[in-house]
Amino acid sequence: MATKTPLVTISIPTYNLGKYLEKTLNSIFKQTCQNFEILLVDDASTDQTAKVIETFAKQDERIKPHYFEKHKGVSKARNYAIDHAKGEIIVFVDGDDLLDPSYLEVMVSGLADPKTDLVIVGFNWSWRGSRHAGRPEFEAITKRRAYDSINYRGDGIGGYTWNKGFRLSIIRDHQIRFDESLDLAEDLLFTAEYMLVSHKFLFYDAALYNKVNRGNSIIHSATYQMRAKERVVRRHIDEMGMTLMP
Repeated sequence: MATKTPLVTISIPTYNLGKYLEKTLNSIFKQTCQNFEILLVDDASTDQTAKVIETFAKQDERIKPHYFEKHKGVSKARNYAIDHAKGEIIVFVDGDDLLDPSYLEVMVSGLADPKTDLVIVGFNWSWRGSRHAGRPEFEAITKRRAYDSINYRGDGIGGYTWNKGFRLSIIRDHQIRFDESLDLAEDLLFTAEYMLVSHKFLFYDAALYNKVNRGNSIIHSATYQMRAKERVVRRHIDEMGMTLMP
């Protein structure tokens, strides 16, 4: 008897992404794994984002929209998804990025082993299609290797949440949340806290996530104060990692 594919929760926070969101959603609908729900949280956008969400939600009941009345930040939106997710696995997708059709399938396949806690896939920084030929194999990596990548800029693993598949049971059992006081590095801190309580990590070296570079994104428009807080967070991550075995 075939085992049922676990439900994947896709968390997508949006803020003024009306020009991009349709392409992102279409890349999700082309997934080879179709057992998913999409928690689309609009963070009080002032463009046509809410209208795009409403249109897609009417077409597919797997989309669960929620609209913040006031702008609250990406961490608040992701925490809403964690609180309302019904899946066993959660992935965090930015509303302007694009997924390779096998993105969800690889996440589910890697986490089919109950001992696996985290699946990591490769990525591109802009949409150029997949970089791989054929199907690579999962590679087990150590916690030390994975954790050290968080603060290493340009690492293929990194502390980003969008190239990773997480178990919701681990997130909830350990009450891991996105820090809502941060505008930058909230993803790095979340990933660090998750890795510290996890054990088995799998890396799939294929560019299945395509990061679209927007000139007006928070990364490019961050203030000096935001960058200062980011440096504090990165130091804190390094300090937390000092307990890990080499």
